[in-house]
Amino acid sequence: MITSKNIGILLDLIKNSKKNIDLHLLVKKNSISFVSKNQSNFYIKKNTLEHKIKVSKFYESILKILIPILRNNKRLVIAQIGQSLDGRIALNNGNSHYINNPKSIIYLHCLRSISDAIIVGSNTIKKDNPLLTTRKIEGSNPKRIIIDGTLSLNNNYKIFNDGNENIIFTKSRKKVNLNNSTIIRLKEENFTKRLIIQLKKLKYKNILVEGGSKTISELINNQYIDILQLMIAPLLIGSGINSLNLKEISNLNKAIRPKYSFYQLENEIIVNLFLNS
Repeated sequence: MITSKNIGILLDLIKNSKKNIDLHLLVKKNSISFVSKNQSNFYIKKNTLEHKIKVSKFYESILKILIPILRNNKRLVIAQIGQSLDGRIALNNGNSHYINNPKSIIYLHCLRSISDAIIVGSNTIKKDNPLLTTRKIEGSNPKRIIIDGTLSLNNNYKIFNDGNENIIFTKSRKKVNLNNSTIIRLKEENFTKRLIIQLKKLKYKNILVEGGSKTISELINNQYIDILQLMIAPLLIGSGINSLNLKEISNLNKAIRPKYSFYQLENEIIVNLFLNS
């Protein structure tokens, strides 16, 4: 059976396998291994899956969303946003728990586990104080990259106290000491473009951009995001914080009209927008 205890192992195996071969796997309670076709109870051909073991609809949906990403040979930068139907990620007072189904956190941790690095802005750290790990599924943790233009963060936040590595990009010249962190200082002029150049030098294959709205919007405006993934919850909020604030256009002919795919994850819809295809 596929559960939170072994889905991280499964995703790791798929992530590290050759992309152009069919995968035959034997899934047991606490272990998963490659086997011959006759021994397998879990089978992946190209981007489709077949299985002879019990997989709940929830975990099967997760795998159907993530397998095409894992089987892609290209380097991908994925921005993920959880939002309401009317495009809000939080109330005006900052409250966002929970716009999306609490089980969607499991999906988010699966998405983190297939990523080599995760990017967030400093406001996300201040608002949510996240760990940015995969603790819900026991999967591989991505490297953490934080954009903190003014070096406003301090060692009181969780990410500076768990021993995992951080990379901080800033335009500030302040001298600060942040635990388990490498600080990379960039010139203020064209900061986002300089940031993207440095991110590309890090040579991570799959990168997840998890927030916030300002960070994701800036990276979309600079054509850095390959897939924008919207996790849309069935509720209307009205006033609140927008999920995106892209540069203004003067004519609808200039609107972004990407290719897309969509999936159902329990009572929510996940839409992939392929921005750079």
